[in-house]
Amino acid sequence: MSRRASGRPRLRGRPGTAPRRDVVTVIAGSLAQRRVLCDLLSAQAGVLEHNVSPQVGARYKRAAVANVADMAALAHQHLPELGNSAPQLTPAMIMAVGAVWTHARPSPAMLAAYEADLSLTAFKLDFVTALQEMLATLAAGTIARASA
Repeated sequence: MSRRASGRPRLRGRPGTAPRRDVVTVIAGSLAQRRVLCDLLSAQAGVLEHNVSPQVGARYKRAAVANVADMAALAHQHLPELGNSAPQLTPAMIMAVGAVWTHARPSPAMLAAYEADLSLTAFKLDFVTALQEMLATLAAGTIARASA
C-alpha cells in the first residue's frame, strides 16, 4: 500500500495482488474522509427511502444497482478470490458502512455515559478500525463461501 500526493492511501501493484487487509484499509480510510457520504449511507434505508415518491425511489434504486455493479467489478479486480461472489459482498459492505458510521458517532448523552461508566467503553467505536474489521470479516466470509 502506498500514499498519493493527497496523503490518501492507495493500492500498490497490479489489481488482484493486494492483500485483503490493504483493500479494506484503503476503503475504510477513503470513507472516513467522506463524512457526507457516510451520513447518507447511514440514513438511506431508515430515513431517505421513506421520504420519496415512488418515481424518485425507483430512479435512486436503479442508480444504486449500477453503482453496486461497478463496486463489485472493482472488488473482484482487487480480490479475484471472490470469484462470482463480489455482487453479494458489495451491498453488505455498503450496509456495514452505514451501521458502523452510526454506531461510531455516539450522541453527547452516550459520550457522557461512557465517561461516567468505563465498563461501557467497549461500545465506543473508532470508525476506521471498526469498519476495517467489519469489511475484513465480510470479505473473508464471502471468499470462504465462494471457495466452498
